[in-house]
Amino acid sequence: MKNGLKFTLSFLSLLSASSVQPGNLSYYAEFDTAQWEVDGNVFECSMSHDIPHYGQAVFYREAGETMIFYLQAMDSDMAEGRALLTSMPPSWRKELPERDIGYVDVARSGRPVVLDEANTRLVLAELFRGMMPTLTRRAWYSEDDSVLVAVSPVNFKVAYRDYQTCLSNLLPVNFGQIERSTVFWGAGQMELDEGARTLLDNIIQYIQADAGVFSVQINGFTDTAGNNRDNLESSRVRAFLVHQYLVDRGVNEAMLETRFFGETEEYLIVRNERTDADRDRNRRVTLFLQRR
Repeated sequence: MKNGLKFTLSFLSLLSASSVQPGNLSYYAEFDTAQWEVDGNVFECSMSHDIPHYGQAVFYREAGETMIFYLQAMDSDMAEGRALLTSMPPSWRKELPERDIGYVDVARSGRPVVLDEANTRLVLAELFRGMMPTLTRRAWYSEDDSVLVAVSPVNFKVAYRDYQTCLSNLLPVNFGQIERSTVFWGAGQMELDEGARTLLDNIIQYIQADAGVFSVQINGFTDTAGNNRDNLESSRVRAFLVHQYLVDRGVNEAMLETRFFGETEEYLIVRNERTDADRDRNRRVTLFLQRR
């Protein structure tokens, strides 16, 4: 420090005096030890902050999903209900007012607080401002005691740069989104359209990233309009258009099991077709991915 001054600034001292009262159980990281860590791969990214004696504050995003924020508690003291989310100014930003962001749900679980993307973005914004997002909720064991969990902005911006790099490398989809996929076809359509190619490109990208995927079942089906033999041939052509698209873009053909069923009744989504919409639902090629 300037002029040789030395002092230890506790993170608790950053909280306003009105927030620290007798009966409050406060969890926080000390100013000089607060850290953020980033971990991830093409499937998921996390940025976490240890809160001593409580657990972690975590920003998390899975491929293909929106980002969330949650508290991971070793043993949460918060009562089920609604917690107040507040933005608290640090001591060096006294000109900034304390601000209530709103109320968020609290569950009695290992993740007592899970925020949706909108509220997660609000928490991020406050950390970027150097503020301290703080959750306050009555203790489950006492009407008179409160539990306060504070998230530190110390070292946040440095970690967030690494987190952004991780996010930029995420796959466009996760396994759950493509495990069972369907390509629908227009009446008489015998070529893959842009939507189908986008879906298949996402599947291909996932397969190439996840060595655990060992099989893709491809099945072709049609509606009941027209000749049964022509429908069987249409389902064959469409199924193998999908099959060949995967192979041409690097998917191991040995992984593919491709079949076609035409208008076989047991596979119809709509048994008694009455409208074009009914027929559109039946005219499809499905993909089922299996993973170890």
